[in-house]
Amino acid sequence: MLWSPAAHADGLRLAIMGGDEAFQTRFGSALAEELKARGQGEVSWQAPRRSDLIVAVGDDAFRRALSHQRPLIGIHVSRDVALDAYTAGCSCTAFFSEADPVRQLWLARRMFPSAQRVGLITGPHSAWVAGLLQADAEAAGLLLVHEPVADAAEMTRRLPRLLPRVDVLLAVGDPALYSPDTARTVLLTSYRQGRPVIGPDEFFVQAGSVATTYSTGTDMVAQVADTISRFRHRSASRGRLPPPDFGGRFSVRVNEHVARTYEAALVDEAALEAELEAGR
Repeated sequence: MLWSPAAHADGLRLAIMGGDEAFQTRFGSALAEELKARGQGEVSWQAPRRSDLIVAVGDDAFRRALSHQRPLIGIHVSRDVALDAYTAGCSCTAFFSEADPVRQLWLARRMFPSAQRVGLITGPHSAWVAGLLQADAEAAGLLLVHEPVADAAEMTRRLPRLLPRVDVLLAVGDPALYSPDTARTVLLTSYRQGRPVIGPDEFFVQAGSVATTYSTGTDMVAQVADTISRFRHRSASRGRLPPPDFGGRFSVRVNEHVARTYEAALVDEAALEAELEAGR
């Protein structure tokens, strides 16, 4: 835990939980500078029990932070963990570790405008994605071809039969299905059948998927600063934190070699970010 004396009596007392000491130092310094630039005053770093608000990184830190019964902002928290805590009545919010499936769908639409059918495989913990995407798929003129499976083994059996029926595969943020253990099978199978894969994270992009949206450290700092600014402006937020959700701050990562192999319409990361931010 990082400590420093309060610079002002009305300064914000924050605590950071999760990550190593080097991460806490970098993140804390960047967040303090961002808040000061927004006119939020000075920040002092305190132990959780003495803080006004806790920032927790990851599932384990988020769960531990709940016991301190302080307003809590979680980053890189699994959707299920965050929603369970919020439903139980915590004074908390969180930004999910999974990429926003709707944003991933529009990323696929922009990179492959001629695509008409989007493949989607979900497991028990990601079945909700299909319902979330349906309206946006229709708005984009896309047909969602959904295959629910029980586990990764069933996914690898169904994937070769699904791919010929779709133009692009949308890989969801479900570690039970898409993980380092399954990446080689998913990406080789899709490559052999000439079907690009969007998502689910940076690791898959490095391994051979076309692109994904994700959160950088800068994105996380801005997202937390946005939330703290609204939280402190009590006339607007009534001193309450918003429900957990996907973060509105994001970046785009493109594997340019793979994107060009599939003749993607646009591979410029900055341009894609700008279009997605504008809601196109």
